[in-house]
Amino acid sequence: MKSYINEMGVIDVSGKRHPVFLKPGLNVITGKSSTGKSALIEIFDYCFASSEYTVPKGVITEVALIYYVCLSIEKRTVVLGRSTRSPAKGFFKELESYSKDLVSHDFFDSGHYIPIAAFKKHVTGLFLDLDDVDESINAKQMRGKKASTPSIRSFVSFMLQHQNLIANKHALFYRFDEKEKRDQVIEHSKVFLGLVDQDYFLLSQEKEQISTELRKALRENDVSERVKEAQKRKVEPMLTQLYLAMGVENNFSITLDEVLRHPNSAMDRIEQSISFEDINLQSSAIANKFNELNTDLASKTSQLRSLQRKANTIKKSITDEKELSERMSEISPQDSVDIAYSVCPFCHTSHEQLKESAINLKKAIDKISNNAQHASPLRAKLQSSLSEVKQSISDLMVEISKLQEQIQSLEDSEEELADRKSLQENFLKTKYRLFVTLETLGTTDDSSLEERITELRSSLADIDRKLAKYDYKQGMRKANRAVNKHMREIGRNFDFEDSYQPINLKFSFETFDLYHEAPDGDKIFLRSMGSGANWLYSHLTLFLSLHKYFASLGKECSIPSILFIDQPTQVYFPSFKRDTGEEFDSKSIERMEARIESDASVDEDIKSVENLFSQLSIYCNSNMDEFGFSPQLIVTDHADDLSLSNGVDFESLVNNNRWRKRGLIHPLPNNS
Repeated sequence: MKSYINEMGVIDVSGKRHPVFLKPGLNVITGKSSTGKSALIEIFDYCFASSEYTVPKGVITEVALIYYVCLSIEKRTVVLGRSTRSPAKGFFKELESYSKDLVSHDFFDSGHYIPIAAFKKHVTGLFLDLDDVDESINAKQMRGKKASTPSIRSFVSFMLQHQNLIANKHALFYRFDEKEKRDQVIEHSKVFLGLVDQDYFLLSQEKEQISTELRKALRENDVSERVKEAQKRKVEPMLTQLYLAMGVENNFSITLDEVLRHPNSAMDRIEQSISFEDINLQSSAIANKFNELNTDLASKTSQLRSLQRKANTIKKSITDEKELSERMSEISPQDSVDIAYSVCPFCHTSHEQLKESAINLKKAIDKISNNAQHASPLRAKLQSSLSEVKQSISDLMVEISKLQEQIQSLEDSEEELADRKSLQENFLKTKYRLFVTLETLGTTDDSSLEERITELRSSLADIDRKLAKYDYKQGMRKANRAVNKHMREIGRNFDFEDSYQPINLKFSFETFDLYHEAPDGDKIFLRSMGSGANWLYSHLTLFLSLHKYFASLGKECSIPSILFIDQPTQVYFPSFKRDTGEEFDSKSIERMEARIESDASVDEDIKSVENLFSQLSIYCNSNMDEFGFSPQLIVTDHADDLSLSNGVDFESLVNNNRWRKRGLIHPLPNNS
C-alpha cells in the first residue's frame, strides 16, 4: 500500500521537538557513531505498537518523553506516538493534511491516548479491514477463541532490516526467531497480498457449517432409507397378498411407496377402494405369483450355489499358494552346479548328459523360486476376489430370504383359506393384518428431508462458486514467479562473488525460504553462500524485490511501502563504529580497518559501497517511473560523500540528515 513517513522523532522532557524529515523514495541518514541513527528503526517499531521498548539506552532514552511517527497512507495522514510515561497506551490521531510545523508537545493531548490493544487495532485498520481469519468454526470452538488476526505487527517483518539482520546468514526476517510469529506471517501473507479478504473466511466458515449439516442430513436420510427398507420388507408381502387375494396381479391402485410414505392415508384409501365385492374369483393371480416366486427362488439358489463353489475354489487357491510359497522359501538358489563326470569303465568315454540335466534342474529351481517371490500380488488379488464373492453371496442370501418369506406368507394364507372355507374371512383377515402393521409404522414422510438435502447441496455449490475466485494458491505461485523475476533483475546489479554469478535467487511465500539455484539445479541456501557481501546482497535483493511486487499490487497489498535498512556498509567497513570525526574522510577508512593491503583494496570497497547506493537510487527512480510512486527506503549509515553512477546528487538523498556535528537529540553530548 502506498505509504511513507513524513516525519518521525522525539519530544524530550522539556517539550522540545527533535524531528527527522523524510520524503518518498530513497532517504539517507548519515553520521558518525552514537548519534542515534540506529535508534530510528527502533522508534518506528515502538510506534508501530511493539510491546517491547528496544530504543538503545543512552542520551535518547534519558531525555525522551514521546516518540512519534507521522505517516501518509494513500490519502490519509496519521500521527502515531508512544509516551515513555504511559507505555501501556498509544497515541493515534488522524489529520487532514501534514505540515512540518504541525507536531509539538501540545499536539499530544491526553484524549488521543488509547490502550495499546485498541491502538494496535486502530493502526491495523488503516491497512486492513479484517476481524476473523478462521476458516473453521470447529477449530475456533476447540481453541475457545479466534485465530490470531493479522495486524501491523506482522507488517514489520517486511519493513525492518536491523543492523544485526541486514547481513545475517541465519535469518532473513525480523521476528522470525519466534516460531509462532513466523508462522503467523506466513499464514497471513495471502491476506497481505490481497488474495483473500473477510468474505473468504466467512464463506469458508459457512461452507464448513453447511457441509456439516449436509453430512448430518445424509446420515438421517440413510437411516430413513434403512427404516423404509425394513418397513418395505414387512409390508410388501402383506400388500401383495391383499391384491392377489382380490385376483389383481399388476396395476395396483395404491403403490407400496405411497403406503410407506403415508401409512394413515393409505389405510383410508384401501378401505374405500378395496372391498370383498371387488374380488375376481376366476383370477389365477395367486398361482401365477407362486410360480414367479418359486422360479425366482430357484434361479437365486442356483446363483448362490455357483458363488459358494467359486468361493471354495478361491479359498483353496489361496491355501495352495501359501503352502507353495512357504516351501519355496526354504529352497536356496544355487550359484553354481557341481557334478562329477560320467565315464564309461570300458571305453573310458565321458558323457555330458548328466551335466546338462543338472543345469536344466537349476534353471527350473530358479524359475520356481522367482515365481514364489512374486506370488504376493497374486495372493492379494485372490483375497480381493474372495471378498467380492462373499459380498455377492451375502446379498443373494438376503434376496432368497425375502422370496422365502413371501412364499411362506402365501402358503399360510392358502392354508387358512382351506381351514375356514371362507374367502371373505380370509380377505378381511389379510386386510386388517396389513392395517395393524401400518398402524405400528411411524410416518416416514421424508420429503422435507430430501428438500433440505437439495437446498444444502445448492447452497454448497453456490459457496464453492464464490470461493473459486479466491484461488490464493495460484495467486501465491504467481507472486513467487514475480518476486523471483524481480530478484534476477535486481540481483545482477549487486557485487555478488563470482562463484554466484549470475545470481539466481529463489523465494517462496509458502515457506519464506531463500536460496541460490546453481546451473546444475543445486539449491544453495543463505547460510552456505560464503562471505558477508553475499549475505548483504541477498537480503537487499529479496526485500527490494518484495517491495517492488507490493508496489505493483497497489491498494490490493496491505503492507506499507516502507523499508528501513540499517548500516548496510558494515560488511565492507566494520570499524565504522570508531568513526567519530566531524567530517567523513574515506582516506581514514584504511587506518580504521588497520589494513595492510594496498589502497586499491580500499578503493574497491568504496566502489562497492557507491554501487550499493547507486542501485538503491536507481531502484526508487524506476519504481516511480513504472508505478507512479516508489517504496520509501530509509538507509542509516556512516557512508557519505558518495558518487552515484546514475548522476543523482548524494546530498539530495541526505536531505539535511547528516549527523556529524549533531545527532537525533541535538546538540551531541560531549562524550560522542
